[in-house]
Amino acid sequence: MGYPVVHFEINSASAPELAQFYGEAFDWRMHEDGPDYTQIKTDGVCAGTGAPGIDGGLGPSEPGDDFVTFYVQVPDVARALERVVELGGRIDMPETEAGSVVIGVLRDPHGNRIGLVRG
Repeated sequence: MGYPVVHFEINSASAPELAQFYGEAFDWRMHEDGPDYTQIKTDGVCAGTGAPGIDGGLGPSEPGDDFVTFYVQVPDVARALERVVELGGRIDMPETEAGSVVIGVLRDPHGNRIGLVRG
């Protein structure tokens, strides 16, 4: 059984402007969660399966360094990061406690940024 994608983040130097854009484009609800982060509630349901869509967030980045990250839920973030390195990827952020969650960030062999969250 595979590990699910459970969260996404959009990071931009123009995050407030993008919050308005995505809210209007896709009817997503935005909720400010501190001075630099916006929670995104998609309120979506997948056609055919009825499964709920995933929620996400919008945060800041350095000018010219906008990026999107999706988060995969794994039972052991440190072990998953070790496996990524074995397979040719690299670690951008080691296992880290972020409030009540444990996360890590990797780059796949082509440089794509992917987050991990302990579940």
